[in-house]
Amino acid sequence: MEFRKIAPPQPLLPYVRYFWTLDNRDETKAYHAFTTIADGLPGLIFQQLTPDWAAKPDNGWPICYVYGQTVEPVNIFFPSGFHAVGVYFHPHALQSIFGLPAFEWTDRCIAMDVLDGRAGALLVEQLLNTSAADRQIGILADYLCQRIAANAAKLDAEALYAAKRLVSSGGRLALRELQRELRISERGFQRKFREAIGVSPKLFSRICQFQGAMQQFREGGSRRLTNLALAHGYADQPHFIRTFKAFVGCSPRYFTRAFAEQLPNFPHLII
Repeated sequence: MEFRKIAPPQPLLPYVRYFWTLDNRDETKAYHAFTTIADGLPGLIFQQLTPDWAAKPDNGWPICYVYGQTVEPVNIFFPSGFHAVGVYFHPHALQSIFGLPAFEWTDRCIAMDVLDGRAGALLVEQLLNTSAADRQIGILADYLCQRIAANAAKLDAEALYAAKRLVSSGGRLALRELQRELRISERGFQRKFREAIGVSPKLFSRICQFQGAMQQFREGGSRRLTNLALAHGYADQPHFIRTFKAFVGCSPRYFTRAFAEQLPNFPHLII
């Protein structure tokens, strides 16, 4: 399986973390199973499927869709040979690019032709009409620039600032301190954050904390879970394991044995 990570063009830097491609030419399996991990980021996926797989009534996923914050682990299946292109947005993208109240799309996805009507359907058609990944990324980038220019919804500056501070602190910043810094009521803070980011500040903070620990876990921290947990603000190892199971869907031990992670936070089941 081949994964590529591509930096966005300059105009999209405030909105897009990166583009990615994932290709598999190994057809020894009937399908490939992936799962999602909570990472605080919405995204977009285009999947170039074989005709027989796309026609499956139980396929369950549109060819091209935008998804919101993913909190609960979700299983996604691809056919044996597949090509996928995606976008990892910054946390505020559903509001700043598409003008959507982000909380309405937490743990949900929406097909591009439903989200953006004729323009969304044209985007899917253009993506299907080329097999070159770089060209597909260019098409997506052009589309996103057009959406940003046309979006009349204004991004809430306080929610954006709060999200950036929580990400940079690894979820360790006290929410009361952040609320006082913004000089905003607790209720107003909660409302603004959910509309712009899609989850509550407390849940987003938990996801940021977990992602910091998960990065160390990937780098070999799985051998020292107690040290890893304490280094990232968890009370103890069992607390971290409970959080891991909630956001990944399995224990750390099972994850290291059963999954490979070419695309961060989108691991591939290998057993």
